Amino acid sequence: MRDANLEDPEGKNIKEEEQLSASTYKIIEPSPEDLNDRIAAAGLFIYSDVNAEAKVQKPASDPPTPRPPSHAALTERMQRFAENPTKFYATIGVGLGVLIGVIIATVFLLSGSPVGRYDLGPVIADGTGLKGHLYINWEKTLHYRLTLETIYPEQQAGFALEVANPPYPLFIEIHLQDDQGLFLCSREIVLKYDALSTAATANHPNEPPAAIDIAQLNAQEQEREQGKDIFQNQLAPGGQVVALNAQGEIPCSAKSYEKTTQWNFSTNFPSLAEQDEGLERLQEMRANAGQRSAAHKKAVKAAEKLLPFSIEGDDMIVEFDVNRGVIVTNGRNTFFFDKTSMGSANPVWQEYPVSIHFHCDRNSDCTLMHAGAGALHVKLRR
Repeated sequence: MRDANLEDPEGKNIKEEEQLSASTYKIIEPSPEDLNDRIAAAGLFIYSDVNAEAKVQKPASDPPTPRPPSHAALTERMQRFAENPTKFYATIGVGLGVLIGVIIATVFLLSGSPVGRYDLGPVIADGTGLKGHLYINWEKTLHYRLTLETIYPEQQAGFALEVANPPYPLFIEIHLQDDQGLFLCSREIVLKYDALSTAATANHPNEPPAAIDIAQLNAQEQEREQGKDIFQNQLAPGGQVVALNAQGEIPCSAKSYEKTTQWNFSTNFPSLAEQDEGLERLQEMRANAGQRSAAHKKAVKAAEKLLPFSIEGDDMIVEFDVNRGVIVTNGRNTFFFDKTSMGSANPVWQEYPVSIHFHCDRNSDCTLMHAGAGALHVKLRR
């Protein structure tokens, strides 16, 4: 047996257990140069692998296509949306508004409604003192609305007189023009004309004098008004005409309507000077009427003392033939007078139509009384 206690070379005792369990190894520290080389080598190896893997992968050309939300997700969103009534109804309103807008735009495009001006503004005619204001609109056809009035307030009376008692048939013709002033289309509008106010003398002494002319003038006026628009009088509270209004259609195409940017008008309305003359004549007529009324009363009183009369009445002279000595009245009465008498030479008797008052006795001897010409002794034809 060996001793449990051994002695080392230095003379110390060593236990057997310690001798058996002891291992012999040695830690060798690497030099700094070797350590750095190894780390660098390891890094190169790692990065080279990463770069190699990156080279193998293809670059992404298109973004990934988003996948639609699932049915459950949509249902959940709809439930949450319905829980907010304000947002729900607001969204419905916006949707309806968009839908209505689309419908209106579609109808507008399909109908091909042209675009043009509605208010063409005023136009002035200095010669007649008239101002017109025209409005147009397209509703399958071209519609217009025209207002006509005087420019100057002091000319209102002359304007009203010519409108109420036109001296001849009057008209206004409106012309639509493009931006260069080129004519596009037109429309004639007429003023109502009373043919009775211009009745002339009879063509035959044995026929009603005004009947033939009035019938002819009425036929001419109906023909003139046929197919045309007629002005309507706009009256002031006192009854005076202050403006003329007319509306209707203008025979014009949609393309011409789209080109319309301005307008003008032509007319045969009396000039400002003629309107002034008309007012002067009216004043003279009123003055003369007053004088004639007074003279007529005097003549009647003087004639009542002459003879007892069996026929008496008022009539109107429509023909006064000095050469033949014949007077014809509107009541179909024919009188004969002395062509050499001084009373028959008065030109007032020939200003047709002449209003008279006559007295006749049983022998058909008559006296015609005229306010401006006095009395004339005549013979009634039976």
